[in-house]
Amino acid sequence: MVNEKEDMLKVYRHEIPDGLPHLLSEGVCFLAPQNGFWERPSGGQGGKDWFGVTWAYSEGEMAPVPDSTVPPICSDICRWREQIKFPDMEAWDWEKAAEIDHVAEVDREHKMLYTSSLNGLFERMHTLMGFENALCSLLTDPEEVEEFLDAMVDFKCAQLTKLKEYYNPDVLNFHDDYGTQRGLFFSPEIWRTMFKPRLKKITDHCHSLGMIFELHSCGLIEDIIPDICDIGVDCLQCMDINDVKKMKEITGERMAYGVSPNFQKYAAGMAVGSLTEEELRREIHEEIMTLSEGGNYYPFINPPLTEMDRIIWEEADVCRQELLKKHGIIQN
Repeated sequence: MVNEKEDMLKVYRHEIPDGLPHLLSEGVCFLAPQNGFWERPSGGQGGKDWFGVTWAYSEGEMAPVPDSTVPPICSDICRWREQIKFPDMEAWDWEKAAEIDHVAEVDREHKMLYTSSLNGLFERMHTLMGFENALCSLLTDPEEVEEFLDAMVDFKCAQLTKLKEYYNPDVLNFHDDYGTQRGLFFSPEIWRTMFKPRLKKITDHCHSLGMIFELHSCGLIEDIIPDICDIGVDCLQCMDINDVKKMKEITGERMAYGVSPNFQKYAAGMAVGSLTEEELRREIHEEIMTLSEGGNYYPFINPPLTEMDRIIWEEADVCRQELLKKHGIIQN
């Protein structure tokens, strides 16, 4: 009998799990994003977050995005001190937040509590300034950017302290996307200078609180994955457009990977008829079994709500059964 909670924790502890744990398994309470505090508007809908940024939600989308029809809060990075008001973590009603998110109802004995801190350093910067202005500021006013990012580190560390006190999660998932499907938003040197040391401070603070630190970062970010490992990130939640097999060889047992399949490619292929169900199953099976070698991996999959996700879910279960047999948990 597999202890689903412990099997999931084995991934983060860099041990080899018995089966194929993932975040939607019975051993995980997936409390992300939360509604008790407003990194995005509560309920995943449109509205304002706790910085005052306006978000728009379109029916059928998975999440809201900053409303591009509304002028950004910060017109110039040199004016961030006067234009950006950081939420007061001491004034926020954290007891009420935990109540809204039903934290007291979590079965701690049988479930790993997984929470998130959305809008990391660069994500929050571009939600406040607009994407183009944020990117330009990295080049035109690097000193102002760094001072803003220092303030963001203080804010995030204060937030994590409150999350520990009122939510006490096992795993903290920290969002900061750094790339597109073609590559990084900016040069690796800019990331290493401006973001790496500050992300390390947040990672270290998370560890000092006794929480596992997982970084969620979309895009083709291979150039900085070894750096992400070097600052002590326990797990990188990323996309399979990165050569994760190669990255695992580089980072060894120091960092785990939560890897999302190439949903866009598969959905497009199924929509136009260029990808059969058999081909999809074969690709998913090969990816999961390859990346499962040596542990430090879980598939970051969606609930089986669409035909594509149902197929992926079913094939993941086939892989789980194979791994349970391989590890001697069940008999052939």
